[in-house]
Amino acid sequence: MLNASPSQVDSYEQMAKARGYSQSQIDQMKLRYRTDNTTGTRTYINAKTGTGIVDTSLILDPYNISNVDTIKSIEDIDTAKLLQDTVKGLPHFGYSLFKKTPEAFRPNAIGPVDPGYLVGPGDVLRLSVWGQVEFQYELTVSKDGKIFIPVAGQVYVMGVPFEQLQQKIKNLLSKHYSGLATNPPRTFIDMTVAQLRPVRVFIMGEVAAPGGYTVPSGSTVFNALYSVGGPDIKGSLRSIKVHRNGEQIADIDIYQYLLSGRCSTDVRLQNNDVIFIPKRGKTVAAVGSVFRPAIYELKDGDNLKALIGFCGGIPAATNVDRAQICRILPFDQRNQAKSIVRVIDLDFKKYLHSNDDFVLNDNDSLKVIPLTSDLKNYVNLTGAVKYPGVYQADSLNLHDLVFKFGQPVENEAFMKRADIIRRNDDLITTSVIPVNLQRLMKDPSYNMGLKPFDEIIVYHNRVEKPADLHVIVNGEVNYPDTITLSTNLTVTDAILRCGGFTRAAYRKAVDVYRLDMKDPESLTKIFKVELPDSLDYSDKDAVPFVLKDRDVIIVRPDPDYNTENYVQVDGLVKYRGNYAIAKRGERIDDIIDRAGGVLPDAFLEGATFTREGKRLVINFAEALSGKQTYENVLVQKGDKIFIPPRPNTVFVHGNTNNPGLFSYVKNCKVRDYIDRAGGLADSSAFILLTAPNGETEKLKIRGLGNNPVVEDGSEIYITRLAAKPAKEKNGPSIGEIIKDTLAIMVSAASLVAIILKYDK
Repeated sequence: MLNASPSQVDSYEQMAKARGYSQSQIDQMKLRYRTDNTTGTRTYINAKTGTGIVDTSLILDPYNISNVDTIKSIEDIDTAKLLQDTVKGLPHFGYSLFKKTPEAFRPNAIGPVDPGYLVGPGDVLRLSVWGQVEFQYELTVSKDGKIFIPVAGQVYVMGVPFEQLQQKIKNLLSKHYSGLATNPPRTFIDMTVAQLRPVRVFIMGEVAAPGGYTVPSGSTVFNALYSVGGPDIKGSLRSIKVHRNGEQIADIDIYQYLLSGRCSTDVRLQNNDVIFIPKRGKTVAAVGSVFRPAIYELKDGDNLKALIGFCGGIPAATNVDRAQICRILPFDQRNQAKSIVRVIDLDFKKYLHSNDDFVLNDNDSLKVIPLTSDLKNYVNLTGAVKYPGVYQADSLNLHDLVFKFGQPVENEAFMKRADIIRRNDDLITTSVIPVNLQRLMKDPSYNMGLKPFDEIIVYHNRVEKPADLHVIVNGEVNYPDTITLSTNLTVTDAILRCGGFTRAAYRKAVDVYRLDMKDPESLTKIFKVELPDSLDYSDKDAVPFVLKDRDVIIVRPDPDYNTENYVQVDGLVKYRGNYAIAKRGERIDDIIDRAGGVLPDAFLEGATFTREGKRLVINFAEALSGKQTYENVLVQKGDKIFIPPRPNTVFVHGNTNNPGLFSYVKNCKVRDYIDRAGGLADSSAFILLTAPNGETEKLKIRGLGNNPVVEDGSEIYITRLAAKPAKEKNGPSIGEIIKDTLAIMVSAASLVAIILKYDK
């Protein structure tokens, strides 16, 4: 047994206070000791034997933990981390109530008020009279508790309940207005509170900002707590105290309101009331299979049963045979313990179904274990059946399961074989039992019983042969697609399934590609399938081409079908517009002739021929000369021809001092136009001379033969030399070497001269 002298107990008590334990918690620990009058020592009680930790060596009873010497440490577990992970992420129950103030709990500065409201200095009352006379006054209660009514004079109202005050004012005014006292009355009166007087209260203890606060009269403790954001996380929700005139008038338990919807201890505040929030008391976490996992505050006397009640109880899927307590040992048990954190296994059912309770310590964590799946008497039916799933295995045979309950899908289930996957005796490995469903359906002697955990698989008939047979139709059909293969599907059928031919389709024949599985040297067989003139099977002599799996049908475009086969002609021609290509082999001169020829002021040297957005360099004068020449190219769909007017200008730009358009002068040369443009700028590289038809010639800046005559509409472009990158310096230059050498020589000569001077 563990014995402790009175001085040791006092030492433990001082240590507990230094650690932050309250006196009530210390007194509870001291109750676990009894005094032996013969020895003068206190002995820790060893009562009943309960379950232990890990190796079941921990002895406990509903209220006490027995001899410390019998407690075994969990050597192979980081118990501190175990305790931390148990409560990680759990909220402290109740504190979120004050994070957002509902309008219903926000104190109001104006009425209405309840009939028992006591009127006091600072209240503003609104008196309304109507009927034979009509008037309305707002009457402020003075510091000495009086109001002044112009007709009746001063009236003392302080401390009068509001309901009684209404009757008092009515009786007083009825002396001046008889209509108030007649039956039925001819004058009516109404009194309301226009503005409530402020009340000064003090909120102290564990709040974010303790101090004095002004709240409207009629506010309750709840209203005041909401206005300051509620208690701090270190503050108590179970014992909020209200002091008035030096005496405690209320001890409020927020849990009562949270868990039952009522709070009989809430009071209406008055001037100079003090709301004190002490430190949070005994704190215990509850996790696992409970309805409200959280960290809870327990009062003295609250233990396991109270904690389960705060959690909302436990769900049906809870393992009531076992729960765990993760505990930090009390101070009096730590000196002889190797680890101060313990895991205690509880016989949970014992405390649920009896009056016994298990005493919880501060910072205990309760883990309620959920049930694991205990389903054993079942078999599982899967595959091509109408009703797959789990079935009860008791007294169930294979025939009833498959044909009565599961019902194989007609024309889809593979009846030649199903499999039973059965666990072996080691409950780990399995065996396969093949079953012929056709025989099982007809032969009762072939039927067999089932065992728990059997899995029966009814296969789909595609296991015998592939079910995804298809052909592919591509090319000039309205809806190219992959279609399911029928046994007698023909090429005509497949084309009809894909919406028939497009306008551009070649309808006389199609290509069919077929995989060649027989010849290893061949990959694909190609068939040219001739098609009838119609797709309605009117030609009975035609032999249909029957398709096979993975055949690919290609419908080619008709080479004679052309749409929008036009050439665009614009500019100085007689008839501008789009011209259809009448026949294969038409050339530029054919199109221009159909356009009425070019106009007299047409500039053929600058005419452009564009194909697919790119200019084709052509000498139009030669192309339209009527001679056979390569300049007269064949036209294609989409070509564009443009015949411009004569420009009478030359464009000079690039690296010149004055780039721009200059008037054309016959027989002027390149240098003449550059001079007119201000000459060459510095760092000029070479000259590009582009003729009106797009041909470009590169000219050197200097030298003979680089100054040709410029045609009308030409372009002169002067390029600029690219900037040379700075060469990387690999070492000092020759000049730097000479300079440094001379400096060294001068310094040496000066040193020698100084030495010689001192030697003399």
